[in-house]
This record gives sequence, C-alpha cells and structure tokens, in this order.
Amino acid sequence: MRGNQRFTPVHLIPHVTPLAASKPVFIRLIMLLLISISLVLVGCTGEATTTPTPTSLPPTVIETGLTASERLAILNAVWQTINDKYYDPTFGGLDWHAIGDDYRHRLATVQDDKTFWLEVLNPMLFELGVSHLVALPPSLANELERMTFATGSLGMDVRLLDGMAVVTQVIDGSPAGEAGLQPGFVITSVDGRTLSDIAADSITSPPNNERHLRGIPLQSMRGLLYGETGTEIVVEYLDASDQPHRATLQFAARVGSACDQLDPAMPPACGEIEVRRLANNIGYIRFSGFLSSVLDGVLQAIDGMHDAPGLIIDLRGNPGGQYFVRVAIASQLVGKPELFIRYQYRDHLEEGYLDPVPNAYPGAVVILVDEFSASSSEEFSGSLQALGRATIVGSQTPGVCLVMNIETLPYGTILAYPIAQPQTSDGRVLEDNGVVPDIEVALDRQQLLQGRDAQLEAALNHLEQEAAVRIATP
Repeated sequence: MRGNQRFTPVHLIPHVTPLAASKPVFIRLIMLLLISISLVLVGCTGEATTTPTPTSLPPTVIETGLTASERLAILNAVWQTINDKYYDPTFGGLDWHAIGDDYRHRLATVQDDKTFWLEVLNPMLFELGVSHLVALPPSLANELERMTFATGSLGMDVRLLDGMAVVTQVIDGSPAGEAGLQPGFVITSVDGRTLSDIAADSITSPPNNERHLRGIPLQSMRGLLYGETGTEIVVEYLDASDQPHRATLQFAARVGSACDQLDPAMPPACGEIEVRRLANNIGYIRFSGFLSSVLDGVLQAIDGMHDAPGLIIDLRGNPGGQYFVRVAIASQLVGKPELFIRYQYRDHLEEGYLDPVPNAYPGAVVILVDEFSASSSEEFSGSLQALGRATIVGSQTPGVCLVMNIETLPYGTILAYPIAQPQTSDGRVLEDNGVVPDIEVALDRQQLLQGRDAQLEAALNHLEQEAAVRIATP
C-alpha cells in the first residue's frame, strides 16, 4: 500500500469561483473539496458533442426563506462548532466569544439571506484570518471548481504580470494553440468578463497576505479556461504587438489527463500529467493536482527517470489534493522513512512519515512553485525543502495550508473548518507563510514572448551546476 495510512487529512483549497453574472455574488465563496480516499484509476476522455452547447449555466437556486430565528440558530451552531473543534483553542489571541456576540448583534439588521451569508456569517469566520474556513448554504453544496472537475480545457494557463493576465503556457494542439495564442499574450476578457470585472465581484477570503489576495481574481479567470468538452467560450486577447483579437474557442478533452471518482456524489476529478526530457537529459514532470488519478503516472515517470542526472517537478498552479498521493511521490524521492510533516491538532500532535522505498530516485531534485501552488503543493515542497532533498525555485507560495473537516449543521448549512495546522520537520508553519523558494525567480512577459520560461531556466541552470559539482568531486 502506498503512503502512510495512519491518518488521511482532508484538504480544502479555497479560492473564488467564477460563474455566470446572473448568479448572486456570494456564490463565489465556493470551495474545491479534495477528499482522501482509496486509489481507483479511472480514464477520462470526454468526447465533444456534434453541436457545441453554451457554457452559461442555469442560475443556481438560492434559498431565501430563512427566518430570523433560523439565521440565529445557524450562526450559533457555526460559532459553537468553531469554539469546540477549531485547531487553535487560543484562536490566535482573539476573543472568540466577543466576536460571536458582535455578529449576533449584527443579525438584528439583516433582512435577507444574501446579507446573512455574505456580510455576517462568513465575515465572522474570516475574523480568524485563516484558510480552509467557510460556511455555505445547502443550495451551493454541488457547485464545483472547474479546474479539477471539468472534462475539457482551452489548453493554456495565465499568471498576473504587471497587473495583466499574461499567458504563460499553451499546449500544442490545444484549442488555444490552434487559435494562435502564445505565451506572452495578454488575456483581456474571458466569457465577456475582464480581470477588473472579476475582481469587483470577488470575495477576499483569508489568509490576508498580499500574495494570496492578489491572486484571487486571476484564480477565478483561470477557472474560466476550463469547461465541459464541446462547449464554447469567447476569449479576447492582445498579441505580441498589443493588437486586440477575439476568438471563439471550444473546450477540448484535457491533454494527458486521467480522472478519478473521488466520491459517488461528485463528478470525476481530473488531473493532467506532462512528462518529458529537457536539455542534458534532465527529467521534467508536471501534474495539475495531487489526485489519485495521476499517482501511478507520476510514480512511473519517476521510475523512468533514474538515468537522469536531475529531475524537475513543476507544481506551479497546482492547488493541492490528497495526503497519500503526496506521501507516495515524496517517498519515491527520499527512499527512507523520514519525518515528512507534523499536524498540530487542537489537543495532540501527529506525525506523518515517508515510506521506505528500495529504489528511490537518486538524482538532484528541483521543485518549481508559484503563488498558485497551494495546500498539498506547499506541504510537499516545504517538507522536501526541510529534509534537504529538493531545491525550491520560483515565487513564494500563498500559504493556504491547513487540514480541514466538513460538517452539516442545522438547516443544511455546510461548514468547512480547519482541524490541524501542518508544520514541516524543521518546525515551519506553512499557513500564511507559504514556502519561500531557495532561488526566487519571477516570470517576465518579454521573455515569454521570446519562448523563454525564466523559472524553468533557473531550475535547469541549478541542476546543471549540481551535476558539474558532482563530476568535479572525487
């Protein structure tokens, strides 16, 4: 059995989800749920329909019939659950009782459910300033994040550079590639929504560091680049000369993807894998999430790289995933039952160890991270950095890294809340702090237009220097 099975923390990756403009703003509190379960590899193809269907979804039905006493009952249940089960009994030095009293008083002026959820209940939770913490009405239970659950994509990614949504990756043969989009182009709108439009509608959820807050609107735009296979979406962009263009693109089956039914009540979650050899036989592996659907592919890729002098694992944009997946991959890089991560629960400390692997990868390892490498990506990269097994290259991660639980409370309220705080083996807390790269490198639009990825180049340069040192050492 792969991975340490003594406990399987459940993770929640919070971000803003872009949906149709007709939907209430507070729907953007939706979270992506990634649940640790047994490994069952499922194929994911997704054939296009003959006639493309529109991407606009029917408006989600939001129940607005709560009475004042029911809202109070929900608030009290949420407050009490956090009071009893939140991982930090000191609440970071805050007076949780006073906070509860304050927001109960605010209920007196609430006239509708939107105000209750958006301006009272969740702001009360956000006072704690941590990730993985949200309360949702039951009507939003089935809203899922596109980047993981959609069957199709446009085959490109974007990052925020100088305030613009700049294309950083275009997959060959993808809808974006066929339309002529290239790295360095600027996306000005998707589905008629500009980055400013998305920012105006976004909810700013903790942690409150600048990296995380800056990335919320762009994360929403990234989600719009995924959809159901065969549907269409309009993308407006600027080319290398800043000339405007408009393209109608059809979502195609995701390249190199596999999907896994994480839960019978949810659609399959899809992960993408890219494996190749770079200059000087350096290995390169990129996967879009720590999902059971990609595990075998990643482990096989590592096994096939044993002749490579160095290995780059690209976690840029990877939002996280399942505990046993990251442990299994890390074990293949370390080989010994080293302490991987500690989890500080409310009343005890648990330790997670790697598995012994007789034939672990022996070469140097670089992990690429950025401001969208969250949760499991932060545990994985931060822990291997602490063990001295990997060099981290890129930009600081967002610090969205806690272990959470989900409960159903009165009137169907869904409460996700953190029950443990991860700490690396050298005692670093990843929540809010994130992972600071050993080699910090930012992307640059002009370099992207020239076909250059500064972060990947830095990783290659480091591995080439490592190889030179090993050769020179008797």
